[in-house]
Amino acid sequence: MIAEEVTAQSAERMAALHAKCFDQPWPASEFASLLSMPSTLAFAIQQDARHLALVLVRIAADEAEILTIGVDPDFRGKRLGLAVLDRAERAVSESGAISMFLEVNQHNDPARALYTRAGYSEIGRRPRYYRGRDDALIFRKTLLERGQTGA
Repeated sequence: MIAEEVTAQSAERMAALHAKCFDQPWPASEFASLLSMPSTLAFAIQQDARHLALVLVRIAADEAEILTIGVDPDFRGKRLGLAVLDRAERAVSESGAISMFLEVNQHNDPARALYTRAGYSEIGRRPRYYRGRDDALIFRKTLLERGQTGA
């Protein structure tokens, strides 16, 4: 399956998938608002008019941040997370970003494994970032030459 760029017109589908993936999902209006900004990109793997995996990234100067990434629980373990992540890395690299970073809950072992598999390294920690309890781990990946990720 191929990850394709999606726009604010997919906000409802993005929100529906986000609700399947997270305890505190974002509403469609949040996706639409973020995607109205020229610095924000989204990629999704779609099947039968629904999203199976998505990633939303924001580019600032030569750095990109993963705002959210999710894979439908019924489709996990099929490398869809790696596919959308790779597509986002290529797009931000082509836009001039030389690194990408994200924050992940310290207890989210599947996500941490995905990022490690994709070449990200833990570079920091934000204590009690999530709901005043769980730490956020900061991961970063240096992207290679413009348009290349090495993934």
